[in-house]
Amino acid sequence: MRDQASSLKSSEIIAVISGKGGVGKTLVATNLAAVVAENEKKVLLLDADVGFTNADILLGVYPKHSIKDFVNHKCDITDLITPTSYGIDLISLGGDVSDLLATNELVLKDFATNFLKLLENYDVVIMDMPPGFSNSYMPFLALVDKFIILTTPEPTSVVNTYTMIKLLSIKGIKGDDIHIVANMVQNIKEATSLMERFSEVVEKFVGNKVSSVTMIKEHPLVVKSINDRQLFVLKYRSIQPSFSIMRIASYVLRSEIKKIEEDTLIQRFLRFFRGENK
Repeated sequence: MRDQASSLKSSEIIAVISGKGGVGKTLVATNLAAVVAENEKKVLLLDADVGFTNADILLGVYPKHSIKDFVNHKCDITDLITPTSYGIDLISLGGDVSDLLATNELVLKDFATNFLKLLENYDVVIMDMPPGFSNSYMPFLALVDKFIILTTPEPTSVVNTYTMIKLLSIKGIKGDDIHIVANMVQNIKEATSLMERFSEVVEKFVGNKVSSVTMIKEHPLVVKSINDRQLFVLKYRSIQPSFSIMRIASYVLRSEIKKIEEDTLIQRFLRFFRGENK
């Protein structure tokens, strides 16, 4: 199924997924999309986290249509595309469509078929998927080239992440392009050790090779960026979470990302005293 679907597209499809909610999927997806777009790639971000779509909030846009309009023939698939000031195009399935998807399981399959028509217009498509696993989203998962799996160092989150990877494997979605990202990390050394052991377990008992493991440290400026409706990777380029997003981008693009302009000495001096570069 995956090979057949992949043969119909030319763009690189990246899915940002998690075993549970509240681990920062949308935050990573939007900031990653911004970095990829900065590197001269045409990027489409699909916010498929139905009922909790909030990529539009972080990107500062207001989509005119949702999948409900598309299903009711009130708009074309292209009308769902919302341009943003970051050079990213956004499609949001909408926050009020859970009832529609619950009563008609063919809706997502039909949408995925039409979604394929858009892929040739983009270099990279990033899909912010709902937490957990649902067969309804298999038409989208079958398109994916690389998986970025979000977790936190908390035991429940790690267990749910393992279950997610195992379910994907059972459904025939396997490969070497699985990237584990531990978010909201407080102790980098401890989290790194935990994620390395976790990767070994995945490879041994599931058979999926983990391509990379990245830590994103908990940082007050990330919270500030959310409150200010800004992308931290662009606003605060010198903090650890921004460097981590750039690292993820370099892995998924399989190339060096564009160099960030050096700050002046006075800018670094001021940021030091503001506590912005820790």
